[in-house]
Amino acid sequence: MKIKHWAMPVGAFLFYGSMSAQIVDISPSPQKIEWGTKAFDRPVSFNIKGAEAADKDAVEALRHTFSQGRGVKLTIGERGDKAVAAVADKIPERHQGYYLKISPKEVIIAGNDETGTFYGVQTFLAAASSPEVMSVEIYDWPATPGRGVVEGFYGNAWSYDDRVSQFEFYGRNKLDTYIYGPKDDPYHRGKWRELYPAEEAARMKALNDEAKRNKVKFVWGIHPAGDHSWQDDDNIATVRKFEQMYDLGFRNFAIFFDDVFGTHADGKKHAEYMDYIMKNFVKKHFDVETLLMCPSLYNKKWEPRFQPTYLEDISVMDPFIQVMWTGNSVVDMINVEDMDWVNPRIGRKAFIWLNYPVTDYCIDHMLLGPFTGNDKEVAGMVSGFTANPMEYAEASKISLAGTADFLWNPIDYNAAEAWDKAIVDLVPDHAEAFRTFCLYNIDLGPNAHKLRRLNESPDLKSIIDRYEREMTGGYSAEGADAIEKEFRKIRNASAELLEASVDNKMLAEIRPWLKAGELLGRRGESAVEMYRALTSDDQEAFINAFVTYDRLTGEAAGIASRDFEGSIKVAYPKVGTLYAEPLLRRSVAAMTDMYKATNDYRLDVFPKLLLENGTYKIKAGNLILGNPDAGNGTSPVMQSMEDDVNPDRQNWRLVYNPEYDGYSIVNAKDGRYLNDMCEFVDGLFDPALHTFSIKPQDDGYVIINRSNGYLVYWEVKDDKVTRIYEPETQTVFQLVPVK
Repeated sequence: MKIKHWAMPVGAFLFYGSMSAQIVDISPSPQKIEWGTKAFDRPVSFNIKGAEAADKDAVEALRHTFSQGRGVKLTIGERGDKAVAAVADKIPERHQGYYLKISPKEVIIAGNDETGTFYGVQTFLAAASSPEVMSVEIYDWPATPGRGVVEGFYGNAWSYDDRVSQFEFYGRNKLDTYIYGPKDDPYHRGKWRELYPAEEAARMKALNDEAKRNKVKFVWGIHPAGDHSWQDDDNIATVRKFEQMYDLGFRNFAIFFDDVFGTHADGKKHAEYMDYIMKNFVKKHFDVETLLMCPSLYNKKWEPRFQPTYLEDISVMDPFIQVMWTGNSVVDMINVEDMDWVNPRIGRKAFIWLNYPVTDYCIDHMLLGPFTGNDKEVAGMVSGFTANPMEYAEASKISLAGTADFLWNPIDYNAAEAWDKAIVDLVPDHAEAFRTFCLYNIDLGPNAHKLRRLNESPDLKSIIDRYEREMTGGYSAEGADAIEKEFRKIRNASAELLEASVDNKMLAEIRPWLKAGELLGRRGESAVEMYRALTSDDQEAFINAFVTYDRLTGEAAGIASRDFEGSIKVAYPKVGTLYAEPLLRRSVAAMTDMYKATNDYRLDVFPKLLLENGTYKIKAGNLILGNPDAGNGTSPVMQSMEDDVNPDRQNWRLVYNPEYDGYSIVNAKDGRYLNDMCEFVDGLFDPALHTFSIKPQDDGYVIINRSNGYLVYWEVKDDKVTRIYEPETQTVFQLVPVK
């Protein structure tokens, strides 16, 4: 009976009648796998043959799990070893390939190379994890070279223990590459010329040793371009630094030019520098395995920012040098068209730096959804593929497990199945609760890079689609029950995980988000109480429910993650921002408006809007914002004179949108609203892009757009309103009501 793949979590089993054995789902999915019947009960020991010649890390992984004795015969080795000579023709002639056979008579693990043997052991350990071990024959190898992770985010770098845990995870999941590029390691970037002090050097060596034990290439990187003088002294300093790392045992290296602009982003100089390193370092050490380069122009969208010949200039580098690429933009999934565009321009297959699940640009979000969006065909079009993770190392493993599965065998990759397997593997005792929680932490929210994930909280989305309009038009007990049940589910799941976080490292890491999830559920339950009280005309119950909702909302807003002294970035966790939060904001706002329209009991508990919905003049000093070319102009202008002929051209309708906690700004003359570029929009109104925060100042207000993930302020320049990112001084506007 041949079974190619079963959709089943790691550690879960299926039973097949007379076969009576247990099929274990292997991750990553092998290229070729054929299951048989039961081989034997899970043994306590193995009689290992070939251990003396076989890869020592593979043998150690076996001995760490099973004792050696008079148990089941197990033969292990690499191509060319006497122990596995009888199966040499079965070993895939592929880099890191292996052959595994489990039968009632013996177990054979034969690698094409040492890493292949190690990976064969990892597969065997998974197959032998059930009480009854099933016969199986596996031919396996990776579809993608250089699979792994680039620690390249801005923020709090991973700790030593984080990285050790990552390397163990990579070994189990057959990821073979780790690129060291934390922006905030001073000896990687700011002090790139300086050698590591003895204590730091010893820690780096220890990390590299841990990586090697798990068959992970530790690619050590340097980021010199921001202040490289392009003189011999800096070239020599680079070689000196690389020599230090070589002496510590490193054989894989990288040079980063990312996020460097202007005169330092010169393709010809970058190519000359890289070739200097090739000549004066790499070619003087026969065993250097990798030299990677991350160019300044590392995505297609940025092409107009650089010299037109930048990619052509670096294409002449020594072909040994690999070039990193993030895709069509900084944050983008990788498709065939991306590779067809970039590979000819750089004269080699690009090495992918995927900016996912990194959150340094949307740090309030935890990205725990399935790994999706990349074309399976890109495996053969790249020289390597690494994912940039979150600064939350343990939580990143949810996505990285999918990355590993996809890169090993993209043809058979199923994102939903891989995601379910990772959940069970990482939180086995609370998998259902964790799955519920993950479903509320998938989307990135509005952000500068426009990447979104619209599959968040699908059950809630279905309830909203079914009941929200019905509940707005009248009372629906069924709708209220459904919404309450869903919010109770996220509340209970988060509470269960909070309790379990005492003993689970990953859950402990994301405790602030778990607390936010629990509060989200409680707030949802309070909103349903408001709905029931409003429709039954119970004023006291409505007010009590609103006060509870308001208090819980304040608690949620006060949660912070990594707000310790010296933290590089502080996050304010957000959960359920795609559907749950907008539902609560708009429904609570609508219910309070309805209550205030017909009741006068305890109106003091409701917050007042900063500005009531209405028509305003928008002034800055002696200038007035106007629309003199109503219906035609693309942007408003600041005018020195009041328009006494057609005053509506200088009147602006401000309407508060509770769902997005901001105001839309619409010209009273032609009804066109302003967008995040301070321009008029004729098309469909998008509240995520076209609402503004208005903040009070001593002498007026500042106007801010947050839709792209940053704070972008309105600024008056000449006679235009433009936008500026987080300025030191802000333009203050007067918003004068039109009577």
